[in-house]
Amino acid sequence: MTRFPRFLLPAFALVAGITSTLHAQAPAPTADQLKSWVAIRQQRVDLLRDEIKQSDARIEARLDVIIGSLQTVADSKDSRTKVARMKEETGQRLAKTIGYYNQKRAALKEELRTPRLQLTPDEKRRMIAIFDARIEKRTQQILALNKSMPSHEDHERYRAVGSSGWYGTEYERNTEFEQNRRMTAHSNTQRDAIVKQLEASIARLGIQSRTLKTQIAGATDPLSRKTLAEEQAKTDALIAARRQQKLEILKPSATATHTVALKEALDMDKALQTAVNDLRRDITTLFERYNTFLGELSTLHATEAALAAKGGH
Repeated sequence: MTRFPRFLLPAFALVAGITSTLHAQAPAPTADQLKSWVAIRQQRVDLLRDEIKQSDARIEARLDVIIGSLQTVADSKDSRTKVARMKEETGQRLAKTIGYYNQKRAALKEELRTPRLQLTPDEKRRMIAIFDARIEKRTQQILALNKSMPSHEDHERYRAVGSSGWYGTEYERNTEFEQNRRMTAHSNTQRDAIVKQLEASIARLGIQSRTLKTQIAGATDPLSRKTLAEEQAKTDALIAARRQQKLEILKPSATATHTVALKEALDMDKALQTAVNDLRRDITTLFERYNTFLGELSTLHATEAALAAKGGH
């Protein structure tokens, strides 16, 4: 049995509801009734669109503050690797959101191929473009965090602490060497994870580009060929960007940072956890509204189609 994406199910129910209203009831709604329904649903769609934009703007503003704050700080001997861990965990959370955006984007791409909702192709493409922009921004934020991670520094493993006469010079472990080794371990782990993600993105985009090339070769409609060619150009440009990002991530960091003591690092971590929990709730609410918006927009178009069938405007 065919399984549909979960976020489409509310829309199917809404479309089924309007179909039931239009065809199962007697008598059929009049043109005036349909005009009234169109107006009501248009208001609902507009309200949801505004709420989504406002929620998205708040989320982006808060993320900008979090990333900007983390970029400027680094660990001290006192904090050891507390800041590095915060950056690493934040990068992992951002990567998870990219995966979520990719799922939503893929569902809309499937909608373009096999429509189930009454949305126009232009509406779907605009939504895909929004997800593309968010994916790119999250990628840049992950790269920026990694650039602010400490890089390898040349320190002697031991340092001289004085002479002991007949027995030669005394040495002790160099704390600078130990601290840099602790911090760069996190830098290397994060960098390797990012490189792996970029390589996976390049591979996925390469498949997408080849598929588009095949579709272009088989397309007979000039408009379809033009649309597919534009999509392939965007895909190829993104492949080039990902390859450049892979090169950049391997270069030494040049981001200026200041070290923080353990108390300051702990306070930052506590504030970060609160912000992350708030953001998680906000993002959940955002996508709940997005799912509802898709259903409402589809229902609006179904009602508009019913009105047009009656000769309405």
